[in-house]
Amino acid sequence: MDSPVDRFWQIRLADIKLSLEANNFDVFVAQNAAEARNIVLNKIIPNVAPKSISWGGSMTFVATGLYDELTNNKKIRVKVILINEYLGL
Repeated sequence: MDSPVDRFWQIRLADIKLSLEANNFDVFVAQNAAEARNIVLNKIIPNVAPKSISWGGSMTFVATGLYDELTNNKKIRVKVILINEYLGL
Protein backbone atom coordinates (compact mmCIF):
# COMPACT_ATOMS: atom_id res chain seq x y z
CA MET A 1 0.00 0.00 0.00
CA ASP A 2 1.26 3.48 -0.81
CA SER A 3 2.11 5.80 2.01
CA PRO A 4 0.08 9.03 2.28
CA VAL A 5 3.13 10.99 1.12
CA ASP A 6 3.58 8.76 -1.94
CA ARG A 7 -0.10 9.07 -2.75
CA PHE A 8 0.08 12.88 -2.42
CA TRP A 9 2.94 13.03 -4.95
CA GLN A 10 1.20 10.65 -7.35
CA ILE A 11 -1.86 12.91 -7.34
CA ARG A 12 0.27 16.05 -7.63
CA LEU A 13 2.26 14.63 -10.56
CA ALA A 14 -0.96 13.63 -12.34
CA ASP A 15 -2.30 17.17 -11.89
CA ILE A 16 0.92 18.74 -13.18
CA LYS A 17 0.95 16.36 -16.15
CA LEU A 18 -2.60 17.40 -17.09
CA SER A 19 -1.74 21.10 -16.76
CA LEU A 20 1.33 20.77 -18.96
CA GLU A 21 -0.56 18.76 -21.58
CA ALA A 22 -3.29 21.42 -21.58
CA ASN A 23 -0.53 23.85 -22.61
CA ASN A 24 0.61 21.60 -25.47
CA PHE A 25 3.58 20.00 -23.72
CA ASP A 26 4.44 16.36 -24.26
CA VAL A 27 4.73 14.86 -20.78
CA PHE A 28 6.34 11.62 -19.67
CA VAL A 29 6.31 10.38 -16.08
CA ALA A 30 8.87 7.78 -15.06
CA GLN A 31 8.78 5.72 -11.90
CA ASN A 32 12.57 5.33 -11.72
CA ALA A 33 15.85 6.17 -13.48
CA ALA A 34 15.75 3.10 -15.71
CA GLU A 35 12.29 3.99 -16.95
CA ALA A 36 13.35 7.61 -17.52
CA ARG A 37 16.34 6.41 -19.58
CA ASN A 38 14.05 4.19 -21.64
CA ILE A 39 11.63 7.06 -22.30
CA VAL A 40 14.45 9.35 -23.42
CA LEU A 41 16.10 6.78 -25.69
CA ASN A 42 12.98 5.20 -27.19
CA LYS A 43 10.45 8.02 -27.30
CA ILE A 44 11.96 11.49 -26.96
CA ILE A 45 15.21 11.14 -28.95
CA PRO A 46 13.57 9.35 -31.93
CA ASN A 47 10.76 11.92 -32.09
CA VAL A 48 12.98 14.99 -31.75
CA ALA A 49 15.98 13.64 -33.72
CA PRO A 50 18.47 16.13 -32.24
CA LYS A 51 21.84 16.78 -33.84
CA SER A 52 23.28 18.00 -30.55
CA ILE A 53 22.44 17.94 -26.85
CA SER A 54 23.80 20.26 -24.18
CA TRP A 55 24.72 18.87 -20.81
CA GLY A 56 25.31 21.04 -17.75
CA GLY A 57 26.98 18.47 -15.51
CA SER A 58 23.93 16.80 -13.95
CA MET A 59 25.00 13.71 -12.08
CA THR A 60 21.48 12.33 -12.48
CA PHE A 61 22.01 12.40 -16.24
CA VAL A 62 25.21 10.38 -15.74
CA ALA A 63 23.60 7.98 -13.24
CA THR A 64 20.83 7.05 -15.69
CA GLY A 65 23.43 5.97 -18.23
CA LEU A 66 22.20 8.58 -20.69
CA TYR A 67 25.51 10.44 -20.77
CA ASP A 68 27.45 7.35 -21.88
CA GLU A 69 24.73 6.25 -24.28
CA LEU A 70 24.48 9.62 -25.98
CA THR A 71 28.21 10.41 -26.10
CA ASN A 72 28.71 7.05 -27.83
CA ASN A 73 25.99 7.85 -30.37
CA LYS A 74 27.79 9.14 -33.48
CA LYS A 75 24.64 10.89 -34.72
CA ILE A 76 24.38 13.17 -31.69
CA ARG A 77 26.94 15.68 -30.42
CA VAL A 78 26.91 16.16 -26.64
CA LYS A 79 28.09 19.63 -25.66
CA VAL A 80 29.23 19.98 -22.06
CA ILE A 81 28.36 23.39 -20.63
CA LEU A 82 29.98 24.14 -17.31
CA ILE A 83 28.46 26.79 -15.07
CA ASN A 84 31.70 28.81 -15.17
CA GLU A 85 31.54 28.99 -18.96
CA TYR A 86 27.84 29.80 -18.91
CA LEU A 87 28.40 32.68 -16.50
CA GLY A 88 31.52 33.83 -18.34
CA LEU A 89 33.79 33.23 -15.33
